[in-house]
Amino acid sequence: MDRKTSYPQLPEEKLRGVVRTSFDSPEPTEAQLGRKRRNIGIVKAMGLGWIEHLPVVEDESTVQARTKEDVASRCLATVLCAIKGESNDGALVEELVEKYSANEFFSPMERAFLRDPEASRQDLTDFAWRYECVHVFLWALGYLPELNPPGQIADVSKEVGIISDKGPENFTRDATLRSRAEILDQADLYYRLHWAAIDLRLHGRRNDLANEEIIMERHRALNWLIRYMDQEWDDVTTDT
Repeated sequence: MDRKTSYPQLPEEKLRGVVRTSFDSPEPTEAQLGRKRRNIGIVKAMGLGWIEHLPVVEDESTVQARTKEDVASRCLATVLCAIKGESNDGALVEELVEKYSANEFFSPMERAFLRDPEASRQDLTDFAWRYECVHVFLWALGYLPELNPPGQIADVSKEVGIISDKGPENFTRDATLRSRAEILDQADLYYRLHWAAIDLRLHGRRNDLANEEIIMERHRALNWLIRYMDQEWDDVTTDT
């Protein structure tokens, strides 16, 4: 999958069932419209581009919430792969997998990556960027009060420390999953931020408040949280 996929050349009706379109919410609720208005305001205040016709994200009534157990397991799988991506220390990761009883948490692509003793530099880099997904999951689990600004990377040492300090016995138990409304607020915001970041790149512009890599990984995690297009973790897209 191209890490910067978009579909600017296709008419919206051709994309139904492939990406989010206005046909998915033909009569948006006030909550959906209010979320869109607020987030366009945030994007505009950052000096970023926006388009009015970018669709609303899904409504609370149509989103099946993830359980905190699901989110905690996904967080652990993601952070262990990110640790390998950063360190390329297979022995360390194996030790942590055993400590957190995480062997069943990994997706097929993650499992192949962890088992590969000669992972490519690109794979190591791509998985290390998943610390930004971990950042979202820790927020969703109530362990972070807010997401960092979209131009500020996750504090990896602090956030890995949260998981380590909780330990395998308490990490899931002590979590408090955020409401669907809170998660949808951020899913909508990062949907619009991602469009704006791609627009900057395509026009050769820069805005230090918006890092496309950070935004894309957080968008990925948020889409998984809201079950975007019912995609499994390896297949989650970040369409704009």
